[in-house]
Amino acid sequence: METRISSAPARRDYIDVLKGFGILCVVTGHFCEYHRGTLPQINALFECIYLFHMPLFCMASGLVARFNPRKILLQQVWLYFLSQAVMLCFRVICMRDAVTLLDFFVPWRHMWYLYSLILWSVTLPLLQAARRLQLPGRFAALAAAVGVGLAGGLVDWTFSLGRVFSFFPFFAFGVLFSDWMDRWNDTAARHRPLRAILLAGLLVFYGLTFRYVMHRPEPAFEGERLFQSASYAAGNYTMADRAVFYLVGTVTVLVMIGLAAGRPHLAALGQRTLPVYILHMPLYELMILLGCYQITAEKGWEGVLLWLGCFIPGALCALSSWPVWQATDCLCNLWYKTLPGLVRRLRQRLAGTGKAR
Repeated sequence: METRISSAPARRDYIDVLKGFGILCVVTGHFCEYHRGTLPQINALFECIYLFHMPLFCMASGLVARFNPRKILLQQVWLYFLSQAVMLCFRVICMRDAVTLLDFFVPWRHMWYLYSLILWSVTLPLLQAARRLQLPGRFAALAAAVGVGLAGGLVDWTFSLGRVFSFFPFFAFGVLFSDWMDRWNDTAARHRPLRAILLAGLLVFYGLTFRYVMHRPEPAFEGERLFQSASYAAGNYTMADRAVFYLVGTVTVLVMIGLAAGRPHLAALGQRTLPVYILHMPLYELMILLGCYQITAEKGWEGVLLWLGCFIPGALCALSSWPVWQATDCLCNLWYKTLPGLVRRLRQRLAGTGKAR
């Protein structure tokens, strides 16, 4: 769901496909969260999604990133604080939360990603310099990023900084190897048997993981292992667990990049992830407050599946619709493109009027 800052003249469709599938997984994971424990299948789906959906988004952000201080300040920082203001209003009015001024600076739930993008963008000059190096230099930079991510779990960070460190290696991977990912996508597009092998491997791995989670008495990969939001000292979570998470997430995204080759499905959704990402969580909380989730839970598994089967696609369609996307895009780019564009067009019109006279 990142703000695109690509310098490429043409869109790379596979990145939009990745983002489209990623936002589908994000919304599904969050909307299923209330019903964890209701059905083993819901638990298993939730756990599988959380193994890769944010690594996918973080790597996609790195693939299109370039360093632009003006854009970081006027778009990304502005978007974060605008979103935080909207979330605080929602929490006060609808959720009746007691909030303080400090809460304005602490990311609420899913807002951590916008917060992280700002901090990751500061590292772009170093990452892009490393990308211009030969193979050993790139891998040295990636190793350093992984080291930062692993070491970050040794500290109990405040202000949601834990996820800034834990997911940074995926963003760094996308920046360091963006040209390689383009070539990998092109290679997979030319070799259909390769894509078939990738799909089979992905289905087998996540099919076995799904079955493993579903048959456990307690959900697997719980807590810190699942959300990557706490230090190793918080429980049984270890540095080795985070290393496995890095491996699974990276390999999964690489496979998906290969599978996205020549398949524009979900690309349209991927181009409109911003309003979906920002607004889906307040919508989810509102449905809980209105009692929709409690009612469906009381109806048993049939009610749960019917509700999720209608609510997830309905929310995606509504939040990615043209009016919502256009309004969000205008607000997001208010200082970076919207107002400057209006001023530029006004000057051109005035200049044209003056010439006509």
